Amino acid sequence: MGVPRITFTRFSSAGSAKLAPWREHRRRVIERTGPTATGPTTESADRSVVWQLLSANNRELARSADVYVDFISARASAVHAAEGVASRGTVTLVSDDQRGAYGWFVDVDQVTEIVCARWYVAERERRHAVELTLASLPLARIADGARQHVEWQLPAPRVASR
Repeated sequence: MGVPRITFTRFSSAGSAKLAPWREHRRRVIERTGPTATGPTTESADRSVVWQLLSANNRELARSADVYVDFISARASAVHAAEGVASRGTVTLVSDDQRGAYGWFVDVDQVTEIVCARWYVAERERRHAVELTLASLPLARIADGARQHVEWQLPAPRVASR
């Protein structure tokens, strides 16, 4: 039987189009609490590594609240979250009233370390996701490196000459 695990992804650059939704999701979740939300910002131009908590059946349960400069920083955040979530973690429940969706994030030692993997359509789904994350994170196996996210670009069309 599998175990929960934390994986890391390194994007080609901080400006990667695939990284923008990650930042936007974090912003929308954290800003639901207003201007007092704690934790690092994700606006630094050189940050391109993230982590995510995956269940034993490979479903994303949660993700890092920040984007990190390198694998070492991202791993330190994941370890801090895994070690502290049970004893020093504080779950904040949020909702997006315009979309009728529910989310959450976790502060460990007053730093936002974890955000929900997605928005949930029902309170019951959100509660289940929080419980599963809190139970899985301390047991998670932490990956030894970050996989590189490859962004595919279509080659420029060739123009036939006559």
